[in-house]
Amino acid sequence: MLPTNPPGPRHAAGAGRRGRGLLDWARRHRTTLGDLGIVLPLSVLQVVDLTASPHPPQIAWWWPAVASVPATCALWLRRRAPWAVLLVMVAVAVALNSFKLSIGSLNLGILVAVYAVCSRGSPAQSVAAGLVAMAYPVSDLPFMDSPMERALRIVGAVVNLIMVIGWARAMRVGRLRAAQLERSMALLDEARDQRAADAAVIERARIAREFHDIVSHNLSVVALRAGVARALIDRDQEHARQTLQELERSSRAALSEMRHLLEALRGDGSDGGGELVDRQPTPMLAELDELVDSVRGGAVSWTLDRRGQVRELGPGVEMTAYRIVQEAVTNVLKHAGTGRARVLLDYGAQALRIEVSNETSEPRSREGSHSPGHGLIGLRERVALLGGTLTAHPISGGFRLEAVLPCAGNSDPGRAGIPGHTEEVGESGCGDDRSHRR
Repeated sequence: MLPTNPPGPRHAAGAGRRGRGLLDWARRHRTTLGDLGIVLPLSVLQVVDLTASPHPPQIAWWWPAVASVPATCALWLRRRAPWAVLLVMVAVAVALNSFKLSIGSLNLGILVAVYAVCSRGSPAQSVAAGLVAMAYPVSDLPFMDSPMERALRIVGAVVNLIMVIGWARAMRVGRLRAAQLERSMALLDEARDQRAADAAVIERARIAREFHDIVSHNLSVVALRAGVARALIDRDQEHARQTLQELERSSRAALSEMRHLLEALRGDGSDGGGELVDRQPTPMLAELDELVDSVRGGAVSWTLDRRGQVRELGPGVEMTAYRIVQEAVTNVLKHAGTGRARVLLDYGAQALRIEVSNETSEPRSREGSHSPGHGLIGLRERVALLGGTLTAHPISGGFRLEAVLPCAGNSDPGRAGIPGHTEEVGESGCGDDRSHRR
C-alpha cells in the first residue's frame, strides 16, 4: 500500500481561494440563482404531479405538462412583467381545472406571481391582483358538492392571498423606507459638504481680512519709518538709527504674523490631535499704546485717550476693537500728509465706543479715497458679528471713524493691562469722567 501524503498548506490555500471565488460568483448572481431555485423545483413538482395524478383517458398525460410547465417557467419573467405572468398562470390553472386535471404546483406559482405584482404596484393593483388570483378557486366551485367544502375552499384561498399580499406590501414599504433613508443620508452628506465648504469660505475670508490688517498696517508703518529715516540720515544719524531699528522690528513682526497665518493655511501649525495651535496671542486693547507709539515721529501727531471704566473685555471685542484702530491708523498714514490724529476709547457700562479722527493740513493724493476699501468692508463684517455699528465719513479737513461694540457691564476692571494706567471706580461701578491721555 502506497503511503499518502497529507494535504499541505499550499493545497489548503488553493481550496480556500476556490471557495471564496465560488462565494463571490454566487453573490454576483444571487438574483439568477434565486429565480432558478423557484422555477426549477416548481417545474419538477408539476411534472411529477401530472404523471402521478389520474387524468381522463381521452387526454394524454403529456398534454397538461406542455401547457403548465412553460407557465411555471414564466415565473422567471415576474420582475419584468408581473401582470403578464400572473394572467398566464391563472389562465392555465383555470383551463386545467375545467378539464378536471390536477394543477400541481401552479397554485404556489400563482401566489408567487401575486407577490411579484404587489411588491411593485400600488395598493389598488394589489387588490386587483388578489381578485384575478381568486378566479382559480372560484372556477373550482362547480365541481364541489358540499357547501361547507366550497366555503372552506374560498376561505382558504382568501387567507393565503391576504398573507401573501400583506407580506408583499410590507416588503415594498421596507424597500421604500430604505430608499428614502438612503436619499436622506445623501442629502445629509451634501449638506455636510456644503457646510464644510461654507466654513472654508468664511475661514478664507477671515484670513484674508487678517492678511489685509497685517500687511496694510505694517507696510504703512514701514513706509513711514523709511521716510523719516531718509529725512534724518544727514541731520540726526542717531534718530535715524533708532527709526531704522523700529522699522526692523515692525518688519519682523509683520513677517512673524504672516508666517503664522501661512502655517495655519498649510496645516503646519497643528498639534498631535490635528487642531491648529495658536502660536501668537490675540491682539488686545492694552497693546494700543505700542501700536500708536509705532507710528509716532512722522508728520502726523498722535494722541491716545481712554475714558470711563477701563477694563478687560471679552477676547472677541478686544481683538475687533484693536483691528478697528489698526485699520483707522493705517488709513490715516495712507491719506493724511501732516496734521493731528486722535484715538479715543470710551468704556461705557454696556458698550465700548471707538473714535479715530484726524485733521489734515496738507492731504496726500485723494484719488479713489472716497470709495470703501476691503478694510472697511471687513471691519463692518467684524462689527456686525458682535452686534455693533460702524460709521466712517469725511469731516472738515479730515476723516472720522466711529464704532460701537456691545460689551458686558461686569467685565473685569483693573485687568486691562495698560502700563501705568489706573482708574477710580465710584459706587455706580463706572469710572469717573476724567480722560487718560497719552
